[in-house]
Amino acid sequence: MLVWGVADFLVRVVAVRIGSVSTAFFVQAIGLVVPGAALAILMMSSGLGDVDWVTVFWLAPLVALLLGVAYAVYYTGLERGSASVVSSVASAWLLVSVLVAALALSESVSWQQGGMIALVLAGILTIGVQPGEGSRNSSGIGYGLAAMVFLGFALASWKPLTEAAGPFLAVLTARALASIVTLGLIRARSMALIWPSTRFGVWVLVGAASLDAAGFVTYNIALDRAPVVVVAPLAAAHPLGTILLAMLFLRERAGRFQAIGIALTLIGVVGLSVVSES
Repeated sequence: MLVWGVADFLVRVVAVRIGSVSTAFFVQAIGLVVPGAALAILMMSSGLGDVDWVTVFWLAPLVALLLGVAYAVYYTGLERGSASVVSSVASAWLLVSVLVAALALSESVSWQQGGMIALVLAGILTIGVQPGEGSRNSSGIGYGLAAMVFLGFALASWKPLTEAAGPFLAVLTARALASIVTLGLIRARSMALIWPSTRFGVWVLVGAASLDAAGFVTYNIALDRAPVVVVAPLAAAHPLGTILLAMLFLRERAGRFQAIGIALTLIGVVGLSVVSES
């Protein structure tokens, strides 16, 4: 939750300079260093252990495809819209992940969790009532909703992938393939990869990539020890950090309905975290 919140803010800073798609690719590619180093240390100390390679071979590409598209959509929203709105709406990926966990992974959802999920939905709908200044796309809610769906399926699917490969190998394989998916999108759209032109931009990009990867590593370690319905709500509260940083440094201000919607969404996310832990 903490590292993803800061990472998303840094992504916004660099995406407005080099573009969202280039940012998405470099964040994934540079971020491979973190799980790669962790996996190397694990192999030197105790080895990989039992790996279900059959599951890895078919599930890792699926997770990568979902994740690659999610990155492109989410980062485009952070570049073109309000970081507060996009981050808040996209955080409702927990709703999709919890539903997938309940329907496909046979995890139980209590009535308290159901109530918090309804609150998150109410928050998203309220944000959409008043997109803010400019067009609907200027707020980024459309990008946030698309990211919500793709991230939700990807992060729920990571549970069986983690069980098959372990947290470090799962992150490394899925993110490596996701970077290839993103590169394919760039080539298909005949876009150029843009590297930051300043030392500040490079450091911001490296910081965003490192924190983003660290978030996935810790998320998958948690999935190795707890159900999706417990881990996902905690991780999905990352917009708290993004919104605070956006308000402090980017001087973002939400409209009345946007503020209410963001509050409802975050209350629902935090509330779902609490009832899932109890």
